[in-house]
Amino acid sequence: MSSLSRCRFPGRFRLVLALVLFQSFPCLAAAAPGQEDDVGVLRLDAASLIRAAGRPPQAGSVEAAKDLAILQWLQSTRTPEMEANSWLTLERDPIFFSRALGIDMVKLTPRLNRGLRSFMGPIDAVMGGIKKQTARPRPYEQYASIKPCLPREDSLSFPSGHSTWYSAASELLADLLPERRERLLAVGFHAGASRVMCGVHFPTDVEAGRRLGAAAALQVIASPQWQALRNDPALQKELQLLRSVPQESLPLLVR
Repeated sequence: MSSLSRCRFPGRFRLVLALVLFQSFPCLAAAAPGQEDDVGVLRLDAASLIRAAGRPPQAGSVEAAKDLAILQWLQSTRTPEMEANSWLTLERDPIFFSRALGIDMVKLTPRLNRGLRSFMGPIDAVMGGIKKQTARPRPYEQYASIKPCLPREDSLSFPSGHSTWYSAASELLADLLPERRERLLAVGFHAGASRVMCGVHFPTDVEAGRRLGAAAALQVIASPQWQALRNDPALQKELQLLRSVPQESLPLLVR
């Protein structure tokens, strides 16, 4: 277990600490477009996922003030390298987990790459519905002092779509590769945290996305569609390849 994992900080301060400690990932080629797998009718319990995400803090509350204070502090302390690193997770893509696994997921695990993507659509749909219900504006729309280091987006803020996606993806990959769980979850955490560092989401947006993604992943893992993917011989062959990568040869996630 990493020293960061052993520290018992409140969720929001763990997020800030991760931003300070987590360093760059190498540039990786984007996944080639292709036909995504048909997972059939995957039915998620949207009501329980809405409860898992929770609600954003009310305007003028102490929690809302903390959200803003963290954004302002990060904006004053982030470095050009940190800003550049945040662009690597701009696209929600399984390729970002290649460093955690020590292998190029596009070239060497195409079945895993496609299979993971196919389960994200239903999760995104629930996340989008929550955004519409809460209708929280982005930080830079509420506060002129917030200058984002990622492209401004027209979509709503709560919960963070990137945090939801990467949280769910990391949990699903960890279900297939429990021996790489800590590394996979660290990558997913960093991807969500970068959204706060660059001022495109409030910390509570990212926290909600993490809760939503983790809860959605549990539902996916319990589904017959996911079990069918797990038992796919082509996927099992790729998982054997991933397990053959020696632990000592895996690249550092933090330096």
